[in-house]
Amino acid sequence: MNLAQILLKPVMTEKTVSQEVQNKYSFIVHDDATKVDVKNAMMELYGVKVAKVNILHGLPKFRLGKGRKPMQKRAANRRAIITLKAGEKLDLAKTSKTSKSKAAAASN
Repeated sequence: MNLAQILLKPVMTEKTVSQEVQNKYSFIVHDDATKVDVKNAMMELYGVKVAKVNILHGLPKFRLGKGRKPMQKRAANRRAIITLKAGEKLDLAKTSKTSKSKAAAASN
């Protein structure tokens, strides 16, 4: 698997932004990515040293539709919480634009 395909997009919610003080960053990752893959992708794409990686599995959310049949409202996703080593910083506002251009260049 290509390293640029592992980290899909950063998660920017109130909780994840407040965790940046503790050097914790959240990303939605590929379903087949392991902790080692996520760590190597962060080191390669962003040039930071990773201390720890936690993986969470988000379940899909359903609601009942016409005829009481379940309809999928939110797809399942896989989220990684990445803790950086002390002294490391990651600016997602700047790097998200450059990573998109890198991924676009790699696909061409």
